[in-house]
Amino acid sequence: MAPFNTNQVKYIQAVAGRQQHTTLKAINVNGVLTSGTYPTHPWPENLDPQTINLSDPLLLAQFALHEYPHAWDASGVHNNDILEAADFENVVATNQGFGTNIGELRALDVPCAAESLSWVNGYQTQTRVDDDWTPSTVRATPDGFLKSLNLKLRLTLPTNIPVAHPTWTEIEAILKRQTGSTTVSSVNYDDFWKGVLSEQAATKSIQSALDIFGRSHPMHTPHYEFRLIMFRNRINTYRATASSNNLDAIRNGVSLLNPGYDLFMGQTGRPRGPLGYRTSPKLDKNLDPNGAPAPYYSGVRWGTDSNGVTTFLNGVIPQAAGDAGHHYTSGEKKFPDGEATLTHRDLMTMPLNKNDYVVMRDVRFFLGQAQGKSHFEDVFDFDFNDQINTADTDLMTSDTLADKNYRWHCVIIGTSNGHDPVHLNYEIRGTTACQSG
Repeated sequence: MAPFNTNQVKYIQAVAGRQQHTTLKAINVNGVLTSGTYPTHPWPENLDPQTINLSDPLLLAQFALHEYPHAWDASGVHNNDILEAADFENVVATNQGFGTNIGELRALDVPCAAESLSWVNGYQTQTRVDDDWTPSTVRATPDGFLKSLNLKLRLTLPTNIPVAHPTWTEIEAILKRQTGSTTVSSVNYDDFWKGVLSEQAATKSIQSALDIFGRSHPMHTPHYEFRLIMFRNRINTYRATASSNNLDAIRNGVSLLNPGYDLFMGQTGRPRGPLGYRTSPKLDKNLDPNGAPAPYYSGVRWGTDSNGVTTFLNGVIPQAAGDAGHHYTSGEKKFPDGEATLTHRDLMTMPLNKNDYVVMRDVRFFLGQAQGKSHFEDVFDFDFNDQINTADTDLMTSDTLADKNYRWHCVIIGTSNGHDPVHLNYEIRGTTACQSG
């Protein structure tokens, strides 16, 4: 017999008087992102990228649709095919290295109406508020359906983005173009930008040179380029909490892969990320067979050294004596042989590791005067329609959701393709819909 379709299920529920209470949870987040700021608060892990060239301003930010899963880092060798209890020790949050943390949106936190104790015919029973009196911000009963999640993301350029002015060397070359010398000094140039230069002749000379420099710029304005990636692990993931059950995770199967090391694909076919890379069992057959077998994470990890200082440390990979097959100190290698530190251009065009991650959105867009566009909008629709059965606010505690991965991760990357800083306003609006009763 074929299963009931959606309309048939709704009809049966209506006739039975069940699942008629609609709950809508709103998500509202907004702020400003700036290049070069990767604060750690309130997270204990450092969010700075470690394999990216930061000589030019880079905007790197992230948010989790619900929460960040926990995974492995470069502290050892693991086997995701055969999980053991030891594999769940010392796991880390997967937001490490991905820049400014907008936060966990907690989209699946939908509270349930509380039970109350009452006496009925001499017996104490647990009851809930009648559906008709239950507000739309909470679920009427623990059982029900997680229907959908609609998320709208709007990114806009601020009206007052600071622009990096040319260096003195660049302006001096223009001033000397006619006569080979100039009476304007670097001190005059610094005073000009401080607004304290009183010499009119020097001021006019600098203004003329800046005008020439501006007209020689191919775009006349910074070329703001951005990339937005919405992804999740291909299979279910793990969150280390007080209620975590490693045995259930082992039995049901989870992925402990960390996008900090393998979200992108490098030039030589090995996955890479902001903290390091993952070796390949096919491409790294030259590794010492008595040492660490591939694959494993090579790069840096967040931890505390022997002096009690908490910082990024070299990865710890068990090796054979002398490390004969690797020719480098255990675990400190941040990228494969033949590749280099990632640049802003790399981050804008690198392919993603779609073998291990499901990519819902990977879009590149341009903002600024030259593009005639100051904002970017995108909408993410998640039609779940999944059964839930939990009185806890966090719907992820429902055992009916154990076979799917709801931990989506969004990364925003931005560059001006030059020395100019990158500022970006963000506004996130969303609605989670549930049915219960």
